[in-house]
Amino acid sequence: MEDVDACDLSGIRYAVNATLHDNEASFAFDEKCKEQGITVIHAVNLGKAAFLAVEKPKGYPFSEVVKKGSDDFRCSLGKYISQYGMFWQIPVLWVDEAIRHYSEESFPQLGIGAYIAAGYCANILANLTEGKDVKYFPKFYLSPLLEEI
Repeated sequence: MEDVDACDLSGIRYAVNATLHDNEASFAFDEKCKEQGITVIHAVNLGKAAFLAVEKPKGYPFSEVVKKGSDDFRCSLGKYISQYGMFWQIPVLWVDEAIRHYSEESFPQLGIGAYIAAGYCANILANLTEGKDVKYFPKFYLSPLLEEI
């Protein structure tokens, strides 16, 4: 965490947090960005899908997805996606199935999820720099490979 505290992020407007979100350093980076007024894009590889959330410096914190001492981060995130879908009456059945399947282990890290996430990141960064609208967390982007959502 000392490395994060020592970071000078002056002049940076946007950052991408593409860590595994499996330790406190990932969220310490987010806090450092918040302190310095930097918008953070969270890119998460869900195996055959990608999840992205854009966190405003003074917005709802992405770290709220993770329940301290609970599931693997991706399972916690899957549950968040599922609950969001249920609330808006847009079921995300493949996520529910993945949570059941991976509740004992973490979601796989497949290359396709990383490619989807990278493409979304590039698009979101372009929209932010051009002043176009983007969804801010707790809204998010979810893109599965060849699946309806």
